[in-house]
Amino acid sequence: MDIFTSPTVRIEQLSSRLDYQISDGGTPLGRATQVAGPKPRKGPLSLFGSGLQGARVVVQVSGLDGAPLFYVDRQDAAPVAIVAPDTTLIGRLVEARPQAAPGAGFRAAVHAVLAQAGPAQTHHLMDAHDRPLATVNWDMRVEGASEHRRWVAVGGAFSAPNGQRIARVDIREAAFKDQYTLHLHHRLPEPLRTLVIATPLAFDLIRT
Repeated sequence: MDIFTSPTVRIEQLSSRLDYQISDGGTPLGRATQVAGPKPRKGPLSLFGSGLQGARVVVQVSGLDGAPLFYVDRQDAAPVAIVAPDTTLIGRLVEARPQAAPGAGFRAAVHAVLAQAGPAQTHHLMDAHDRPLATVNWDMRVEGASEHRRWVAVGGAFSAPNGQRIARVDIREAAFKDQYTLHLHHRLPEPLRTLVIATPLAFDLIRT
């Protein structure tokens, strides 16, 4: 069993640095480590943010033998790129920006507050030729109160263009040690499988 064949892939951040352990929930499958960009702040300085805003950050995902499997490349104001070891583009995680009718955004915001449901947040998985392969709809939950109130992602559902659910990720937040548990419902073809596996890391870098 490896990262590409396990139906469950758990990605756990080990510290405030961008280092992650990858397992099936028990057995190690690999590791992800930052290989480019400034290191996140640590200690008391981390209270003022990661210090990575606007910076390009690259994380390498490797198997148990240490050989690189793919890279997750986040650059400011650009979709997150998933890149093969030979530098070939595999695909991208692209934020969806729907065009709402006048007044629709306000109505949706009011509905979200009244329903205690988070604001809609969606990403598309695109292949190297910008063809859509899947959509990720994130589940948001409100935490805190008054000025400390914020929306946090607690999971996400992956759907194929035909609407079929193909995977789900559950998110557990912790101080500098977020955990993503990905459940793949089917044996997915490439490059879709790699893009789905890379999505939790891509999303973590966006949030960072």
